[in-house]
Amino acid sequence: MKLINQLLAVFILAILCSCNQKNKAEFYLPAEWEPQTGVLINGFDDAATFEMAAQLSKEMKIYCFAVDSAKETVIKKLKDAGVALDSIQFISSSKDFSYAQRDGFLFMKNENGEKQLVNFAWNLYGWFLEPGFKNYIEEEKENRELYTAVLKKAFPYPVISSSMVNEGGAIETNGKGTIIQAESVNMQRNPNMTKEAQEAELKRVLNAKKIIWLKEGSAEDPDGWGTLITENYFGIGVKGHLDEFCRFVNENTILISFPDSAEAAEDPVKKITLERMKVNYEILKNATDQNGKPFTIVKMPVPDNNYMTFSLDTNNTNGEIKSLSSWILKSHRNFSTGDTVHFVPASSYLNFLITNETVFEAKYWSEGKPETSKAKDEKAKQILKQYFPDKKIYQINTTETNHNGGGLHCWSMQIPG
Repeated sequence: MKLINQLLAVFILAILCSCNQKNKAEFYLPAEWEPQTGVLINGFDDAATFEMAAQLSKEMKIYCFAVDSAKETVIKKLKDAGVALDSIQFISSSKDFSYAQRDGFLFMKNENGEKQLVNFAWNLYGWFLEPGFKNYIEEEKENRELYTAVLKKAFPYPVISSSMVNEGGAIETNGKGTIIQAESVNMQRNPNMTKEAQEAELKRVLNAKKIIWLKEGSAEDPDGWGTLITENYFGIGVKGHLDEFCRFVNENTILISFPDSAEAAEDPVKKITLERMKVNYEILKNATDQNGKPFTIVKMPVPDNNYMTFSLDTNNTNGEIKSLSSWILKSHRNFSTGDTVHFVPASSYLNFLITNETVFEAKYWSEGKPETSKAKDEKAKQILKQYFPDKKIYQINTTETNHNGGGLHCWSMQIPG
């Protein structure tokens, strides 16, 4: 009897060890504050990206996209910006890609240090679904296939593919199995896929344990380019990426962009954003994590207006005004040449990048701007400092980046350790 009991104990121990090894080998989507081996960067079109690269190069490896024909130009610009070139590993390509870097592969890892890639389907932020985009679909599919091949070569890990359309900027994780998604993005990208089917796919592909669905993103992040937001306010966006309005800063704490009632009363765009965030806030307040525990929800300020106000003019010498005017006049028949409009860049304090030593955060104040803008920059910095006391909060002016339709987080992607 004693021998039987001993054998039974050994058998149970073996099963427990086996289960433990299985759990350790399970891949998961890591939180951004977990250790990293490097950061992948694209979008070297503005000063903010080069400034971030210069600081990043002091602490970790940078993987940098470079078109073969323009590589020497990129190298010169990096060097001029103070980037330590020995920290750069170039990923060469025969074509340029204007994708936000985060919207390529997602990196997963397990406790054994192994990695794998997740390749969601792609329809260019839903634009494939628009009738006017039909002529560009085949060319764009070829571009994406080349882009995917280039990434696979640079990061030769096993790949899990999914027919569900999703993007890195539209996914938030606490690293413990809870995933946040936005209905405004996911349902537009996947019109023939129910929320239940998407949840099942997220659990299959990302090993998600819990999915929280928010409703809509900020009004400053509309669908498309030169899109009418309200009245005579136009913007550029992807219909509500989470990295513009809702971010985890630890496994139990979530930051949400939240205009105050006074600025919402004066600004019709912020008024829409406030109403949307009230709904999202209630969802988060009543949500729980993968273990049934509630979250701490912290309201983050939104930047002061940084709108570009101009008269519609297709002959304007300013290229941005000229192209926006052409698009607006073509797409919105109730607007005429000479009408005053406002272009709204997708500005946010939540499009920050977390690395091993630093949190790269947006700032908007400069000489001549209102002191309220400076105060908001500082408030955003102090909130992040509260949750990342051991990291440097490095603020970069992202006005130009926002006008180009992105942010510090959009144009980068951390490589987990």
